[in-house]
Amino acid sequence: MHAYHEQLPGYSAAQLLHDGCEECENRAKERDGGIAHLDRQNFAKAWVRAAAWNREGVPDVARAELPMLAMLWSVQLQLERLGVPIGQLPYY
Repeated sequence: MHAYHEQLPGYSAAQLLHDGCEECENRAKERDGGIAHLDRQNFAKAWVRAAAWNREGVPDVARAELPMLAMLWSVQLQLERLGVPIGQLPYY
């Protein structure tokens, strides 16, 4: 069950997964880093956050987010080689 995120130490509304929340931390441990649990809006948010985290850094990254952000960044690097700009979701 999710904890009340706003009450967790280090909470930031920008985070996709939150440290100290058992459910978020368990999702981070899944093979996909929790990506499959994201809805459309949060997936787009995570995509942009992964690019920002790797380009200039973000001050509020949670440990629980790191697997997700790392995986999304890796996919962005591969897509960039195919002409998709970093930080932009590919559409077809």
